[in-house]
Order: sequence, then C-alpha cells, then structure tokens
Amino acid sequence: MMNTVVRHFLIDLSRKRTNQTITYQRLSDECKLKLNMSNPAHRNEMAKILETISIFEHKSSPQRPLLSALVLRLNDGLEGDGFYKLGQNLGFGDWVKLKKEGMFEISQITKCIEFWSEEDNFSNYR
Repeated sequence: MMNTVVRHFLIDLSRKRTNQTITYQRLSDECKLKLNMSNPAHRNEMAKILETISIFEHKSSPQRPLLSALVLRLNDGLEGDGFYKLGQNLGFGDWVKLKKEGMFEISQITKCIEFWSEEDNFSNYR
C-alpha cells in the first residue's frame, strides 16, 4: 500500500522555490514515520515506501518523474543505490552507469520540480 502522506509531502517539496531535496531521516521525521535511518530495517522500510511511490508515478505516466529523487543521504547528499536500481528496473538504463554519470538523479529532480510546479499537473494528479 502506498504511503500517501510521504507522496504528498514530496510533491509539495518539489513545488517549493528552494530546498527541494530532503534527507531520509528528515523525511521520516517530517512525515512522522518514526523510522531511524541508523537502523538497517528502518532504512529498508523507507526504501520500500519510496520505491512504491516512484513505481506508482512511473506506471501512471512515463512523463511523471520519480519523486524518490528528492530524498538524499545525509552523509554525501546523494541518492541511495536503490534509487538507481529502481531506475534500471523501470528501463532507464544500467544502474551503475546511471549512478556514475551523475545526470539521472539531476534530471529526475528537475523533472519533479517542473512537473509538480505546473498547476494543472498538481490539481489533476496530486
């Protein structure tokens, strides 16, 4: 089942004019998920939440970007490997190459901002 609180939070985050990314822990705190990202089981739970949301977006329309691109690791400010592996599973290319090139995540963040900032998209699909 999809976590609509997290989905709506990420959509709203992408519509902001600044600070359009968030760390995994802060996302958990802001959405009151009570997950601790230092706990591997909690990290896996967060990964499943984000994967479900991004798969939903992609299956709804290939034009809809992966909202999980907005969620970054605290230690290096990058998406986790799961984000790139999901990209591979959805047909964007080899996950190692996507991660190494460093453009996939930037394009997905940009697309999130552009797509969800359009009022028609926001009112029709949120």
